Amino acid sequence: MKKNLVLTLLISISLMACKKQNGDVVLVKNVGFEGLSLGSSGYWNGADGSGKFTSNGVTFTNSFSSSYGSWDSFAYSQKADVINGSYTNQYSVFDAANGINKFAIYYPPFDGDAFASFAKDSVYKVTSINVCNSTYTALTIRNGDPSFAKKFGGASGNDKDYYKMTVIGFGAKGDSLKSVEFYLADYRFDDNTKDYIVNKWTNLDLSSLGKVNKITFRFSSTDNGSWGMNTPAYVCLDNLKYEVVIPGIR
Repeated sequence: MKKNLVLTLLISISLMACKKQNGDVVLVKNVGFEGLSLGSSGYWNGADGSGKFTSNGVTFTNSFSSSYGSWDSFAYSQKADVINGSYTNQYSVFDAANGINKFAIYYPPFDGDAFASFAKDSVYKVTSINVCNSTYTALTIRNGDPSFAKKFGGASGNDKDYYKMTVIGFGAKGDSLKSVEFYLADYRFDDNTKDYIVNKWTNLDLSSLGKVNKITFRFSSTDNGSWGMNTPAYVCLDNLKYEVVIPGIR
């Protein structure tokens, strides 16, 4: 029996990236979404009322309103329509090369944060995550929306606009720790040819957050109105990596 347990452990370790550090074994776990089930629509938005989904030790919260057919917090999808810039296409990643890859989408609750969380009282070092714009957000930034949002750069192309995401780590006691900023669109350059909207999966280093129990995502933009930010507050997420330390024999 003992030999079988050891064999099982070795097989499990072999399926994950690992390294040695001060005599300990450090497993790098990858939180992807390929194992999650999708409906015929090609996305999951919480309409089943479950309120969450889980992948490789991380729980992603979700809130769905059956009255309005709307959701916030986290959903997941495999859609990659980079043409339709309307609200009806809020589940697509703005990366034409995405193929059939599944990914999570974050849209913040109106009155606060939602979290990707480890088990209660557990903390791990989160090392990186892949991020990309949603198509709805990207094309609203590029083209504007006559109902509520401006075209970034303005009519002249010289407006110093941006759409920024801040990733915030929290400790086991719920205390905010450190944060990492990333520009999902940046039009602040004097040379307009350098202006960009992130249109491919991009690896974001989160190692400076330290050991966290949960993370959330906040957004800011230069396009704001009476009700807050006009830029659609979405981001697509994949391959969240974190480290699990197995102590060595001292």
